[in-house]
Amino acid sequence: MLGVIALGLAVGAIVGMTSVGSGALMTPILLLDFGGVIGKALVVGTATTQGTIIKFVASARNYFRKGLRGEYAFMIAVTGVPLAIFGAFFSKSFITWNLFQPLLSGVLLLVGVLIIVQLKTNRMNHTENPKVSGRLRAKGMLVGLVVGLIAGLTGISTGSLLVSALIILLRFPNRTAVNIAIFEGGLILLAATFAQIYLGNVDFPITGLLVVGGIPGILVGSHFKDKINQKLLGYGIAGVIIIESARTLSNFLFGKSFFVF
Repeated sequence: MLGVIALGLAVGAIVGMTSVGSGALMTPILLLDFGGVIGKALVVGTATTQGTIIKFVASARNYFRKGLRGEYAFMIAVTGVPLAIFGAFFSKSFITWNLFQPLLSGVLLLVGVLIIVQLKTNRMNHTENPKVSGRLRAKGMLVGLVVGLIAGLTGISTGSLLVSALIILLRFPNRTAVNIAIFEGGLILLAATFAQIYLGNVDFPITGLLVVGGIPGILVGSHFKDKINQKLLGYGIAGVIIIESARTLSNFLFGKSFFVF
């Protein structure tokens, strides 16, 4: 119990400091280090549910203070929500078919690389929102499709993937990208959570312990957010996520991960 609460506390603090990393850290750690406690079949549903709660707690303090342009509001959610539900229905099957770990390893590697690319392009980030066009909507719907499917299948939250895609691919400024990710990412995760609960893929006691640790972790992380070098922290988190990718692949290929993290 103490280990689960400590895990929630640590991940919550990271989310509070960076607004990303919840699912990308929680899913592989639950799978590799706590799989014997909650069962591998419940890993995705449990990670998704706690990630949804943590995301809404993390964004509640500033969501209503920042405007969200209506023309962008549902551009990604229109495909992300149904694909998240679709992915949730197949998540347990991927674990049963022994396809989950290579998929998770690849997604984690992608997240880590995207975070590094985003950090390197921050200085050249755009300052104006792109004009709404059919091409922008098509790109947004494609991003929603991919992010929603990944969220449903793996429990990896939409923070890292969605923010990076909005900045790098759709050319949104940082502030707008974060606002869109909070709103639409929350909708995608919420849809996946309801699907996982309906399918019985959630370990509620473990989820509760993770949230018990996660909420104070978020408050502590938010307090220190402006006192920590965000770029250095971002590279550190990207490195940890890439290590988790290697651990997951090692477990799949050799039947064991090389250390506990």
